[in-house]
Amino acid sequence: MEQLASLLLHSRTQAHAFHWGQRGVGSLSAHLALGTYYDSIGGLIDGLVEAYQGQYGLIKVQGIGTIDTNNDIKNVINYFEKLCKLVDKLRKDEKLQMSWLQNDIDTVVTLLYSTKYKLVNLQ
Repeated sequence: MEQLASLLLHSRTQAHAFHWGQRGVGSLSAHLALGTYYDSIGGLIDGLVEAYQGQYGLIKVQGIGTIDTNNDIKNVINYFEKLCKLVDKLRKDEKLQMSWLQNDIDTVVTLLYSTKYKLVNLQ
């Protein structure tokens, strides 16, 4: 859970940075999609982590790296594609297999793929 929570927290900040950096043709739709993502992901992370901590105890958030400043839409889409794959990998952790935690992760994944859809198709 530590890795997943840290990754998702970082994604919120990264999406916010991408949101601010959108320019040119198609930038409004990307700006709005990224805004929806960072506005929504915080509450989803909070619910997931608090439920997990209720079951297993407190976690320690890990540092994830720096903020990507390449705001090109192809880079932003690539970021979300990689994020989807990482979440899919991390959700397989043994302690995350309870249906109620998987349901919370499903909601995160829905937001990820919805954001990716908007970035790819609504330019």
